[in-house]
Amino acid sequence: MNNKYIGNTILIKLLKLYKIKKLVLSSGARNVPFVFNVENDSDFECFSVIDERNAAFFALGLSQQSNEPVAIACTSGTAASNYITGITEAYYSHVPIVVLTFDRNPYMYNQLETQKIDQESIFDSITKKNVTLPVVKDEEDIWYCNRIINEALMEIYKPGCGPVHINIPLVGNMNNLFNGSVEENIINAIKKIDYISYNESEKWEKAANVLLKKEKILLIIGQENTLSENQIGAIKKFAEITKCPILTDNLSNFKSQNNILAGPIIKALNRQTIDELLPEIIISFGNNMQERIKELLRDKNVEHWYISEDGELRDCFKSLSILFETTIDFFFEKINNALNGKYNANGKYFDKWANLSKKIKMPEMPFSNFYVTREFSNLIPDNSLLHLAILNATRQMQFFPVNETIKVYSNVNAFGIDGCLPTFMGQAYATENLAFLIIGDLSFFYGMNALAIKHIKNNIRILMINNGGGAEFHIQPDSNNIPTIDKHIGAAHNRRAEAWAKSLGYKYISANNKEEFNTKIKDFVKKDYDSPVFFEVFTNMKLDGEFCLSVYREMEKSISPFLENRK
Repeated sequence: MNNKYIGNTILIKLLKLYKIKKLVLSSGARNVPFVFNVENDSDFECFSVIDERNAAFFALGLSQQSNEPVAIACTSGTAASNYITGITEAYYSHVPIVVLTFDRNPYMYNQLETQKIDQESIFDSITKKNVTLPVVKDEEDIWYCNRIINEALMEIYKPGCGPVHINIPLVGNMNNLFNGSVEENIINAIKKIDYISYNESEKWEKAANVLLKKEKILLIIGQENTLSENQIGAIKKFAEITKCPILTDNLSNFKSQNNILAGPIIKALNRQTIDELLPEIIISFGNNMQERIKELLRDKNVEHWYISEDGELRDCFKSLSILFETTIDFFFEKINNALNGKYNANGKYFDKWANLSKKIKMPEMPFSNFYVTREFSNLIPDNSLLHLAILNATRQMQFFPVNETIKVYSNVNAFGIDGCLPTFMGQAYATENLAFLIIGDLSFFYGMNALAIKHIKNNIRILMINNGGGAEFHIQPDSNNIPTIDKHIGAAHNRRAEAWAKSLGYKYISANNKEEFNTKIKDFVKKDYDSPVFFEVFTNMKLDGEFCLSVYREMEKSISPFLENRK
Protein backbone atom coordinates (compact mmCIF):
# COMPACT_ATOMS: atom_id res chain seq x y z
CA MET A 1 0.00 0.00 0.00
CA ASN A 2 1.45 3.35 -1.05
CA ASN A 3 0.41 5.40 1.97
CA LYS A 4 1.23 8.71 0.31
CA TYR A 5 -1.61 8.15 -2.13
CA ILE A 6 -4.45 7.05 0.12
CA GLY A 7 -5.85 10.42 1.26
CA ASN A 8 -5.96 11.64 -2.33
CA THR A 9 -7.52 8.39 -3.53
CA ILE A 10 -10.31 8.46 -0.95
CA LEU A 11 -10.99 12.13 -1.62
CA ILE A 12 -11.21 11.69 -5.41
CA LYS A 13 -13.50 8.67 -5.18
CA LEU A 14 -15.85 10.41 -2.76
CA LEU A 15 -15.97 13.55 -4.90
CA LYS A 16 -17.26 11.29 -7.68
CA LEU A 17 -19.76 9.53 -5.42
CA TYR A 18 -21.12 12.91 -4.26
CA LYS A 19 -21.37 14.04 -7.91
CA ILE A 20 -18.91 16.92 -7.52
CA LYS A 21 -17.64 17.21 -11.09
CA LYS A 22 -16.57 20.85 -11.50
CA LEU A 23 -13.13 21.70 -10.08
CA VAL A 24 -11.48 25.13 -10.06
CA LEU A 25 -7.73 24.57 -9.72
CA SER A 26 -4.99 27.02 -8.74
CA SER A 27 -1.44 25.92 -9.46
CA GLY A 28 1.02 25.14 -6.67
CA ALA A 29 3.39 22.42 -5.50
CA ARG A 30 1.37 20.71 -2.76
CA ASN A 31 -1.75 20.10 -4.86
CA VAL A 32 0.17 18.82 -7.91
CA PRO A 33 -0.60 15.09 -7.24
CA PHE A 34 -4.32 15.85 -6.89
CA VAL A 35 -4.41 18.03 -10.01
CA PHE A 36 -2.47 15.43 -11.97
CA ASN A 37 -5.11 12.80 -11.13
CA VAL A 38 -8.24 14.85 -11.74
CA GLU A 39 -7.15 16.57 -14.94
CA ASN A 40 -6.62 13.14 -16.49
CA ASP A 41 -9.97 11.81 -15.29
CA SER A 42 -12.94 12.23 -17.63
CA ASP A 43 -15.35 12.33 -14.66
CA PHE A 44 -14.18 15.86 -13.83
CA GLU A 45 -14.46 19.20 -15.61
CA CYS A 46 -11.44 21.29 -14.61
CA PHE A 47 -10.95 25.07 -14.71
CA SER A 48 -7.61 26.82 -14.23
CA VAL A 49 -7.60 30.09 -12.25
CA ILE A 50 -4.14 30.99 -10.94
CA ASP A 51 -5.18 33.64 -8.38
CA GLU A 52 -6.92 31.90 -5.44
CA ARG A 53 -9.02 34.98 -4.62
CA ASN A 54 -10.45 35.03 -8.13
CA ALA A 55 -10.73 31.23 -8.11
CA ALA A 56 -13.05 31.29 -5.08
CA PHE A 57 -15.33 33.92 -6.63
CA PHE A 58 -15.25 32.16 -10.02
CA ALA A 59 -16.38 28.95 -8.32
CA LEU A 60 -19.10 30.91 -6.51
CA GLY A 61 -20.57 32.13 -9.77
CA LEU A 62 -20.12 28.77 -11.45
CA SER A 63 -22.03 27.01 -8.66
CA GLN A 64 -24.81 29.59 -8.54
CA GLN A 65 -25.45 29.39 -12.26
CA SER A 66 -25.08 25.62 -12.70
CA ASN A 67 -26.90 24.70 -9.46
CA GLU A 68 -24.12 22.23 -8.71
CA PRO A 69 -21.52 22.04 -5.94
CA VAL A 70 -18.06 23.15 -7.09
CA ALA A 71 -14.69 22.23 -5.58
CA ILE A 72 -11.68 24.54 -5.44
CA ALA A 73 -8.14 23.33 -4.76
CA CYS A 74 -4.92 25.15 -3.88
CA THR A 75 -1.47 24.61 -2.42
CA SER A 76 -0.40 25.33 1.16
CA GLY A 77 0.41 28.61 2.91
CA THR A 78 -1.15 31.98 2.06
CA ALA A 79 -2.72 30.47 -1.05
CA ALA A 80 -5.45 29.19 1.28
CA SER A 81 -5.76 32.61 2.94
CA ASN A 82 -6.67 34.16 -0.40
CA TYR A 83 -9.83 32.03 -0.55
CA ILE A 84 -11.30 33.76 2.52
CA THR A 85 -13.25 36.60 0.84
CA GLY A 86 -14.89 34.35 -1.73
CA ILE A 87 -15.74 31.67 0.84
CA THR A 88 -17.16 34.35 3.15
CA GLU A 89 -19.58 35.36 0.39
CA ALA A 90 -20.40 31.71 -0.33
CA TYR A 91 -21.14 31.08 3.35
CA TYR A 92 -23.62 33.92 3.68
CA SER A 93 -25.09 33.16 0.25
CA HIS A 94 -25.50 29.44 1.08
CA VAL A 95 -23.51 28.29 -1.96
CA PRO A 96 -22.03 24.75 -1.85
CA ILE A 97 -18.29 25.19 -2.39
CA VAL A 98 -15.88 22.39 -1.40
CA VAL A 99 -12.60 24.03 -0.34
CA LEU A 100 -9.62 21.68 -0.77
CA THR A 101 -6.40 22.99 0.75
CA PHE A 102 -3.28 20.86 0.47
CA ASP A 103 -0.89 21.08 3.37
CA ARG A 104 2.57 20.19 4.58
CA ASN A 105 3.50 17.71 7.30
CA PRO A 106 1.30 18.53 10.35
CA TYR A 107 4.18 17.70 12.71
CA MET A 108 6.13 20.66 11.29
CA TYR A 109 3.72 23.39 12.41
CA ASN A 110 5.68 26.23 14.09
CA GLN A 111 8.95 24.47 13.25
CA LEU A 112 10.28 27.00 10.71
CA GLU A 113 8.76 25.01 7.84
CA THR A 114 7.98 27.12 4.78
CA GLN A 115 4.32 27.41 3.75
CA LYS A 116 3.21 25.71 6.99
CA ILE A 117 0.52 27.93 8.49
CA ASP A 118 -2.56 26.98 10.52
CA GLN A 119 -4.75 25.84 7.61
CA GLU A 120 -6.94 23.59 9.77
CA SER A 121 -8.88 26.42 11.40
CA ILE A 122 -8.52 29.22 8.86
CA PHE A 123 -12.14 28.87 7.63
CA ASP A 124 -13.76 27.97 10.97
CA SER A 125 -16.30 30.81 11.02
CA ILE A 126 -17.28 30.68 7.34
CA THR A 127 -17.77 26.98 6.61
CA LYS A 128 -20.41 24.46 7.65
CA LYS A 129 -17.82 21.77 8.26
CA ASN A 130 -14.04 21.74 8.67
CA VAL A 131 -11.99 18.53 8.58
CA THR A 132 -8.29 17.71 8.29
CA LEU A 133 -7.27 14.31 6.99
CA PRO A 134 -4.67 12.27 8.87
CA VAL A 135 -1.40 11.17 7.35
CA VAL A 136 -2.56 7.67 6.42
CA LYS A 137 -0.56 4.85 8.01
CA ASP A 138 -3.02 2.00 8.57
CA GLU A 139 -6.58 0.74 8.03
CA GLU A 140 -8.02 2.77 10.88
CA ASP A 141 -6.67 5.94 9.24
CA ILE A 142 -8.38 4.87 6.00
CA TRP A 143 -11.72 4.43 7.82
CA TYR A 144 -11.23 7.80 9.52
CA CYS A 145 -10.50 9.52 6.19
CA ASN A 146 -13.58 7.93 4.63
CA ARG A 147 -15.75 9.00 7.56
CA ILE A 148 -14.69 12.62 7.90
CA ILE A 149 -14.75 13.30 4.14
CA ASN A 150 -18.30 11.92 4.15
CA GLU A 151 -19.14 14.21 7.07
CA ALA A 152 -17.89 17.22 5.14
CA LEU A 153 -19.43 16.43 1.75
CA MET A 154 -22.76 15.45 3.32
CA GLU A 155 -23.13 19.01 4.64
CA ILE A 156 -23.36 20.52 1.15
CA TYR A 157 -26.59 18.60 0.53
CA LYS A 158 -28.29 19.40 3.82
CA PRO A 159 -30.83 22.22 4.13
CA GLY A 160 -29.16 25.65 4.34
CA CYS A 161 -26.15 24.44 2.41
CA GLY A 162 -22.85 26.28 2.29
CA PRO A 163 -19.10 25.80 1.88
CA VAL A 164 -17.11 23.03 3.56
CA HIS A 165 -13.35 22.73 4.03
CA ILE A 166 -11.15 19.64 3.67
CA ASN A 167 -7.46 20.08 4.54
CA ILE A 168 -5.13 17.42 3.12
CA PRO A 169 -1.59 17.05 4.49
CA LEU A 170 1.00 15.47 2.19
CA VAL A 171 4.22 13.99 3.52
CA GLY A 172 7.24 12.88 1.54
CA ASN A 173 9.12 13.65 -1.64
CA MET A 174 6.74 15.18 -4.18
CA ASN A 175 8.46 13.33 -7.03
CA ASN A 176 7.47 10.00 -5.47
CA LEU A 177 3.78 10.80 -5.30
CA PHE A 178 3.16 9.81 -8.91
CA ASN A 179 4.66 6.33 -8.58
CA GLY A 180 3.05 3.20 -7.26
CA SER A 181 -0.60 2.21 -7.03
CA VAL A 182 -3.28 1.96 -4.39
CA GLU A 183 -4.46 -1.54 -3.62
CA GLU A 184 -7.81 -2.34 -5.24
CA ASN A 185 -9.38 -3.56 -1.99
CA ILE A 186 -8.68 -0.14 -0.45
CA ILE A 187 -10.43 1.61 -3.33
CA ASN A 188 -13.40 -0.76 -3.10
CA ALA A 189 -13.74 -0.10 0.63
CA ILE A 190 -14.24 3.62 0.07
CA LYS A 191 -17.95 4.40 0.16
CA LYS A 192 -20.46 7.19 0.31
CA ILE A 193 -22.61 7.33 3.43
CA ASP A 194 -26.13 8.17 2.30
CA TYR A 195 -28.14 10.92 3.95
CA ILE A 196 -31.94 10.90 4.28
CA SER A 197 -34.03 13.65 5.84
CA TYR A 198 -37.75 14.32 6.09
CA ASN A 199 -39.10 15.13 2.63
CA GLU A 200 -37.23 12.70 0.39
CA SER A 201 -39.89 10.25 -0.74
CA GLU A 202 -37.78 8.32 -3.22
CA LYS A 203 -35.03 7.72 -0.67
CA TRP A 204 -37.51 6.57 1.97
CA GLU A 205 -39.10 4.16 -0.49
CA LYS A 206 -35.69 2.80 -1.42
CA ALA A 207 -34.78 2.32 2.26
CA ALA A 208 -38.04 0.48 2.96
CA ASN A 209 -37.42 -1.81 -0.01
CA VAL A 210 -34.01 -2.68 1.45
CA LEU A 211 -35.64 -3.70 4.75
CA LEU A 212 -38.24 -5.81 2.96
CA LYS A 213 -35.39 -8.06 1.79
CA LYS A 214 -33.78 -8.44 5.23
CA GLU A 215 -34.71 -11.27 7.58
CA LYS A 216 -32.26 -10.42 10.36
CA ILE A 217 -32.77 -6.86 11.60
CA LEU A 218 -31.18 -5.81 14.90
CA LEU A 219 -32.37 -2.64 16.64
CA ILE A 220 -29.92 -1.21 19.18
CA ILE A 221 -30.99 1.57 21.55
CA GLY A 222 -28.31 3.54 23.39
CA GLN A 223 -28.85 5.86 26.35
CA GLU A 224 -32.26 7.53 26.07
CA ASN A 225 -33.91 9.69 28.72
CA THR A 226 -36.54 11.56 26.72
CA LEU A 227 -38.53 9.02 24.70
CA SER A 228 -42.12 10.20 24.31
CA GLU A 229 -45.15 7.91 24.38
CA ASN A 230 -45.53 8.43 20.64
CA GLN A 231 -41.91 7.42 20.01
CA ILE A 232 -42.21 4.37 22.25
CA GLY A 233 -45.38 3.33 20.41
CA ALA A 234 -43.73 3.71 17.00
CA ILE A 235 -40.72 1.62 18.06
CA LYS A 236 -42.95 -1.11 19.46
CA LYS A 237 -44.97 -1.13 16.24
CA PHE A 238 -41.75 -1.59 14.23
CA ALA A 239 -40.77 -4.52 16.46
CA GLU A 240 -44.24 -6.02 16.04
CA ILE A 241 -44.01 -5.81 12.23
CA THR A 242 -40.43 -7.09 11.90
CA LYS A 243 -40.22 -9.32 15.00
CA CYS A 244 -36.69 -8.01 15.45
CA PRO A 245 -34.65 -8.28 18.65
CA ILE A 246 -34.09 -4.94 20.41
CA LEU A 247 -30.77 -4.79 22.20
CA THR A 248 -31.06 -2.47 25.21
CA ASP A 249 -29.73 -1.88 28.69
CA ASN A 250 -31.22 -0.04 31.64
CA LEU A 251 -29.97 3.29 30.31
CA SER A 252 -32.08 2.81 27.17
CA ASN A 253 -35.19 3.42 29.31
CA PHE A 254 -37.22 1.32 26.87
CA LYS A 255 -39.09 -1.91 27.54
CA SER A 256 -40.98 -4.19 25.16
CA GLN A 257 -41.61 -7.87 24.47
CA ASN A 258 -38.76 -7.78 21.94
CA ASN A 259 -36.13 -6.54 24.40
CA ILE A 260 -32.89 -8.45 24.84
CA LEU A 261 -30.96 -7.25 27.90
CA ALA A 262 -27.59 -6.45 26.37
CA GLY A 263 -25.33 -6.69 29.43
CA PRO A 264 -25.24 -10.47 30.03
CA ILE A 265 -25.35 -11.70 26.45
CA ILE A 266 -22.72 -9.39 25.01
CA LYS A 267 -20.41 -10.22 27.92
CA ALA A 268 -20.91 -13.94 27.27
CA LEU A 269 -20.10 -13.60 23.56
CA ASN A 270 -16.75 -12.88 21.92
CA ARG A 271 -15.50 -11.69 18.53
CA GLN A 272 -15.90 -15.18 17.06
CA THR A 273 -19.15 -16.39 18.62
CA ILE A 274 -20.96 -13.12 17.82
CA ASP A 275 -20.76 -14.19 14.17
CA GLU A 276 -23.63 -16.63 14.75
CA LEU A 277 -25.87 -13.75 15.82
CA LEU A 278 -24.78 -11.15 13.28
CA PRO A 279 -27.71 -9.31 11.67
CA GLU A 280 -28.05 -8.33 8.03
CA ILE A 281 -28.68 -4.77 9.12
CA ILE A 282 -28.32 -2.74 12.34
CA ILE A 283 -30.62 0.19 13.09
CA SER A 284 -29.52 2.29 16.05
CA PHE A 285 -30.21 5.52 17.89
CA GLY A 286 -29.53 7.07 21.27
CA ASN A 287 -26.43 8.28 23.06
CA ASN A 288 -23.47 6.21 24.15
CA MET A 289 -23.83 2.45 23.83
CA GLN A 290 -21.99 -0.13 25.89
CA GLU A 291 -18.36 -0.48 24.88
CA ARG A 292 -18.74 -4.23 24.62
CA ILE A 293 -21.40 -4.16 21.88
CA LYS A 294 -19.29 -1.71 19.88
CA GLU A 295 -16.27 -3.95 20.33
CA LEU A 296 -18.17 -7.06 19.15
CA LEU A 297 -19.84 -5.51 16.10
CA ARG A 298 -17.11 -3.15 14.96
CA ASP A 299 -15.45 -4.02 11.63
CA LYS A 300 -17.95 -6.81 10.95
CA ASN A 301 -19.14 -4.96 7.82
CA VAL A 302 -22.80 -5.20 8.80
CA GLU A 303 -24.93 -2.53 7.15
CA HIS A 304 -25.78 0.13 9.72
CA TRP A 305 -28.50 2.80 9.74
CA TYR A 306 -28.18 5.54 12.35
CA ILE A 307 -31.05 7.84 13.36
CA SER A 308 -29.63 11.24 14.32
CA GLU A 309 -32.00 14.04 15.29
CA ASP A 310 -29.15 16.58 15.21
CA GLY A 311 -27.80 15.33 11.88
CA GLU A 312 -24.37 14.41 13.31
CA LEU A 313 -22.69 11.43 11.68
CA ARG A 314 -21.69 8.79 14.26
CA ASP A 315 -20.16 5.63 12.84
CA CYS A 316 -19.66 3.66 16.06
CA PHE A 317 -19.56 0.24 14.31
CA LYS A 318 -17.37 1.50 11.42
CA SER A 319 -19.97 0.31 8.90
CA LEU A 320 -22.45 3.18 8.63
CA SER A 321 -24.36 3.17 5.34
CA ILE A 322 -27.22 5.65 5.93
CA LEU A 323 -27.57 8.65 8.24
CA PHE A 324 -31.22 9.54 8.89
CA GLU A 325 -31.59 13.11 10.12
CA THR A 326 -35.10 12.81 11.57
CA THR A 327 -36.86 12.45 14.86
CA ILE A 328 -37.21 8.91 16.16
CA ASP A 329 -40.99 8.84 15.78
CA PHE A 330 -40.83 10.20 12.21
CA PHE A 331 -38.36 7.47 11.19
CA PHE A 332 -40.34 4.59 12.62
CA GLU A 333 -43.74 5.88 11.52
CA LYS A 334 -42.42 6.35 7.99
CA ILE A 335 -40.86 2.89 7.88
CA ASN A 336 -43.83 1.23 9.61
CA ASN A 337 -46.22 2.62 7.01
CA ALA A 338 -44.02 1.28 4.22
CA LEU A 339 -43.56 -2.19 5.78
CA ASN A 340 -46.99 -2.82 7.29
CA GLY A 341 -48.71 -5.68 5.46
CA LYS A 342 -45.68 -6.28 3.24
CA TYR A 343 -42.94 -7.47 5.59
CA ASN A 344 -42.90 -11.25 6.06
CA ALA A 345 -41.57 -11.79 9.58
CA ASN A 346 -40.94 -15.24 11.00
CA GLY A 347 -39.29 -14.29 14.30
CA LYS A 348 -36.48 -16.84 13.98
CA TYR A 349 -33.77 -14.22 14.39
CA PHE A 350 -35.36 -12.87 17.59
CA ASP A 351 -35.73 -16.43 18.91
CA LYS A 352 -32.02 -17.07 18.41
CA TRP A 353 -31.07 -14.06 20.54
CA ALA A 354 -33.77 -14.74 23.14
CA ASN A 355 -33.00 -18.46 23.53
CA LEU A 356 -29.30 -17.86 23.92
CA SER A 357 -29.95 -15.09 26.43
CA LYS A 358 -31.97 -17.53 28.55
CA LYS A 359 -29.07 -20.00 28.67
CA ILE A 360 -26.76 -17.58 30.46
CA LYS A 361 -25.99 -18.54 34.04
CA MET A 362 -24.22 -16.58 36.75
CA PRO A 363 -22.31 -18.26 39.60
CA GLU A 364 -23.32 -18.17 43.24
CA MET A 365 -22.45 -14.78 44.65
CA PRO A 366 -20.38 -14.00 47.72
CA PHE A 367 -20.89 -10.69 49.47
CA SER A 368 -19.57 -8.38 46.77
CA ASN A 369 -20.37 -5.46 44.47
CA PHE A 370 -22.28 -7.85 42.23
CA TYR A 371 -24.33 -9.23 45.11
CA VAL A 372 -25.24 -5.79 46.44
CA THR A 373 -26.22 -4.57 42.98
CA ARG A 374 -28.37 -7.62 42.23
CA GLU A 375 -30.28 -7.50 45.50
CA PHE A 376 -30.81 -3.75 45.27
CA SER A 377 -32.09 -4.01 41.67
CA ASN A 378 -34.91 -6.27 42.85
CA LEU A 379 -36.13 -3.85 45.50
CA ILE A 380 -36.15 -0.43 43.79
CA PRO A 381 -39.67 0.99 44.18
CA ASP A 382 -41.79 1.72 41.12
CA ASN A 383 -41.54 5.21 39.56
CA SER A 384 -38.18 5.90 41.19
CA LEU A 385 -35.28 7.78 39.66
CA LEU A 386 -32.02 5.80 39.54
CA HIS A 387 -28.58 7.29 38.83
CA LEU A 388 -25.65 4.94 38.23
CA ALA A 389 -22.20 6.31 38.96
CA ILE A 390 -19.40 5.25 36.69
CA LEU A 391 -17.78 2.76 36.38
CA ASN A 392 -18.73 -0.48 38.18
CA ALA A 393 -22.14 0.79 39.25
CA THR A 394 -23.15 1.43 35.64
CA ARG A 395 -21.59 -1.76 34.28
CA GLN A 396 -22.95 -4.17 36.87
CA MET A 397 -26.47 -2.79 36.92
CA GLN A 398 -26.74 -3.71 33.21
CA PHE A 399 -26.82 -7.38 34.22
CA PHE A 400 -30.08 -6.94 36.12
CA PRO A 401 -33.28 -5.53 34.58
CA VAL A 402 -35.25 -2.90 36.46
CA ASN A 403 -38.93 -2.07 36.36
CA GLU A 404 -40.04 -0.10 33.30
CA THR A 405 -41.40 2.67 35.55
CA ILE A 406 -37.89 3.44 36.84
CA LYS A 407 -36.00 6.22 35.00
CA VAL A 408 -32.29 5.42 34.77
CA TYR A 409 -29.44 7.90 34.26
CA SER A 410 -25.64 7.83 34.12
CA ASN A 411 -22.96 10.25 32.91
CA VAL A 412 -21.69 7.74 30.32
CA ASN A 413 -20.99 10.12 27.45
CA ALA A 414 -18.05 12.08 28.84
CA PHE A 415 -17.69 9.21 31.33
CA GLY A 416 -15.93 11.12 34.09
CA ILE A 417 -15.64 10.17 37.74
CA ASP A 418 -16.15 13.73 38.90
CA GLY A 419 -19.81 14.52 38.27
CA CYS A 420 -21.82 11.50 39.41
CA LEU A 421 -22.84 12.76 42.85
CA PRO A 422 -23.70 16.39 41.97
CA THR A 423 -25.58 15.32 38.82
CA PHE A 424 -27.70 13.02 40.96
CA MET A 425 -28.30 15.77 43.51
CA GLY A 426 -29.70 18.02 40.78
CA GLN A 427 -31.91 15.24 39.42
CA ALA A 428 -33.21 14.39 42.89
CA TYR A 429 -34.14 18.02 43.54
CA ALA A 430 -36.12 18.18 40.31
CA THR A 431 -38.38 15.19 41.11
CA GLU A 432 -40.88 14.40 43.84
CA ASN A 433 -40.27 10.66 43.42
CA LEU A 434 -37.72 8.64 45.34
CA ALA A 435 -34.24 9.18 43.88
CA PHE A 436 -31.55 6.51 44.24
CA LEU A 437 -27.81 6.74 43.55
CA ILE A 438 -25.53 3.71 43.52
CA ILE A 439 -21.92 4.87 43.73
CA GLY A 440 -18.46 3.46 44.47
CA ASP A 441 -16.10 4.80 47.10
CA LEU A 442 -13.59 6.44 44.72
CA SER A 443 -16.36 8.26 42.87
CA PHE A 444 -17.94 9.37 46.12
CA PHE A 445 -14.78 10.65 47.80
CA TYR A 446 -13.74 12.41 44.58
CA GLY A 447 -16.89 14.56 44.66
CA MET A 448 -17.95 14.31 48.31
CA ASN A 449 -18.40 18.08 48.64
CA ALA A 450 -21.55 17.72 46.55
CA LEU A 451 -23.15 15.97 49.52
CA ALA A 452 -23.18 19.39 51.21
CA ILE A 453 -25.23 21.10 48.48
CA LYS A 454 -28.00 22.95 50.29
CA HIS A 455 -30.75 22.03 47.87
CA ILE A 456 -31.56 18.53 49.08
CA LYS A 457 -34.84 16.82 49.81
CA ASN A 458 -35.86 13.80 51.83
CA ASN A 459 -36.31 11.74 48.65
CA ILE A 460 -32.52 11.22 48.38
CA ARG A 461 -31.24 7.64 48.83
CA ILE A 462 -27.50 7.08 48.31
CA LEU A 463 -26.14 3.52 48.24
CA MET A 464 -22.34 3.69 48.47
CA ILE A 465 -20.34 0.49 47.96
CA ASN A 466 -17.07 1.02 49.84
CA ASN A 467 -14.60 -1.71 48.95
CA GLY A 468 -11.51 0.25 49.91
CA GLY A 469 -10.35 1.21 46.42
CA GLY A 470 -10.86 0.63 42.73
CA ALA A 471 -12.17 -2.88 42.08
CA GLU A 472 -12.09 -1.93 38.39
CA PHE A 473 -8.33 -2.45 38.34
CA HIS A 474 -8.63 -5.99 39.70
CA ILE A 475 -10.89 -6.93 36.79
CA GLN A 476 -7.94 -6.97 34.38
CA PRO A 477 -6.89 -10.61 33.77
CA ASP A 478 -3.22 -9.86 34.46
CA SER A 479 -3.77 -7.53 37.40
CA ASN A 480 -2.21 -9.95 39.89
CA ASN A 481 1.10 -9.42 38.14
CA ILE A 482 1.06 -5.75 39.12
CA PRO A 483 2.45 -5.65 42.68
CA THR A 484 1.42 -2.05 43.42
CA ILE A 485 -2.17 -2.34 42.17
CA ASP A 486 -3.72 -1.62 45.56
CA LYS A 487 -1.27 1.05 46.67
CA HIS A 488 -1.46 3.43 43.71
CA ILE A 489 -3.29 1.96 40.71
CA GLY A 490 -6.22 0.77 42.82
CA ALA A 491 -5.95 3.76 45.21
CA ALA A 492 -6.45 1.56 48.28
CA HIS A 493 -7.73 3.38 51.38
CA ASN A 494 -9.46 2.93 54.76
CA ARG A 495 -11.77 5.92 54.59
CA ARG A 496 -15.42 5.91 55.62
CA ALA A 497 -18.21 8.33 54.75
CA GLU A 498 -20.07 8.03 58.07
CA ALA A 499 -18.97 11.20 59.85
CA TRP A 500 -19.37 13.40 56.76
CA ALA A 501 -22.85 12.08 55.98
CA LYS A 502 -24.05 12.43 59.58
CA SER A 503 -22.64 15.95 59.92
CA LEU A 504 -24.80 17.02 56.96
CA GLY A 505 -28.04 15.64 58.39
CA TYR A 506 -28.25 12.37 56.45
CA LYS A 507 -29.63 9.30 58.16
CA TYR A 508 -26.65 6.94 58.04
CA ILE A 509 -26.83 3.16 57.94
CA SER A 510 -24.15 0.59 57.10
CA ALA A 511 -23.61 -3.12 56.43
CA ASN A 512 -20.53 -5.36 56.53
CA ASN A 513 -21.95 -8.73 55.48
CA LYS A 514 -24.88 -10.42 53.71
CA GLU A 515 -27.03 -10.70 56.80
CA GLU A 516 -26.75 -7.02 57.72
CA PHE A 517 -27.20 -5.93 54.12
CA ASN A 518 -30.26 -8.12 53.47
CA THR A 519 -32.02 -6.64 56.49
CA LYS A 520 -31.05 -2.99 56.03
CA ILE A 521 -31.60 -2.76 52.27
CA LYS A 522 -35.32 -3.29 52.86
CA ASP A 523 -35.40 -0.35 55.26
CA PHE A 524 -33.30 1.73 52.88
CA VAL A 525 -35.85 1.60 50.05
CA LYS A 526 -38.81 2.60 52.27
CA LYS A 527 -40.44 5.97 51.64
CA ASP A 528 -41.14 7.11 55.20
CA TYR A 529 -37.90 8.87 56.20
CA ASP A 530 -37.87 12.49 57.35
CA SER A 531 -34.31 13.04 56.03
CA PRO A 532 -32.12 11.95 53.11
CA VAL A 533 -30.54 8.51 53.63
CA PHE A 534 -26.92 7.37 53.16
CA PHE A 535 -26.29 3.60 53.12
CA GLU A 536 -22.60 2.60 53.20
CA VAL A 537 -21.91 -1.04 52.34
CA PHE A 538 -18.42 -2.44 52.97
CA THR A 539 -17.08 -5.11 50.61
CA ASN A 540 -13.53 -6.07 49.53
CA MET A 541 -11.77 -4.55 46.52
CA LYS A 542 -9.68 -7.60 45.58
CA LEU A 543 -12.59 -10.02 46.04
CA ASP A 544 -14.89 -7.76 44.01
CA GLY A 545 -12.44 -7.67 41.10
CA GLU A 546 -11.73 -11.38 41.13
CA PHE A 547 -15.42 -12.26 41.38
CA CYS A 548 -16.22 -10.02 38.40
CA LEU A 549 -13.77 -12.05 36.33
CA SER A 550 -15.30 -15.34 37.48
CA VAL A 551 -18.78 -14.06 36.59
CA TYR A 552 -17.69 -13.20 33.05
CA ARG A 553 -15.98 -16.54 32.58
CA GLU A 554 -18.98 -18.48 33.90
CA MET A 555 -21.36 -16.63 31.60
CA GLU A 556 -19.25 -17.35 28.53
CA LYS A 557 -18.95 -20.99 29.59
CA SER A 558 -22.70 -21.35 30.16
CA ILE A 559 -23.64 -20.53 26.55
CA SER A 560 -20.71 -22.33 24.94
CA PRO A 561 -22.57 -25.65 24.41
CA PHE A 562 -25.28 -23.83 22.45
CA LEU A 563 -22.92 -22.10 20.01
CA GLU A 564 -21.73 -23.73 16.83
CA ASN A 565 -18.83 -21.39 16.19
CA ARG A 566 -16.70 -21.97 19.31
CA LYS A 567 -13.08 -20.96 19.01
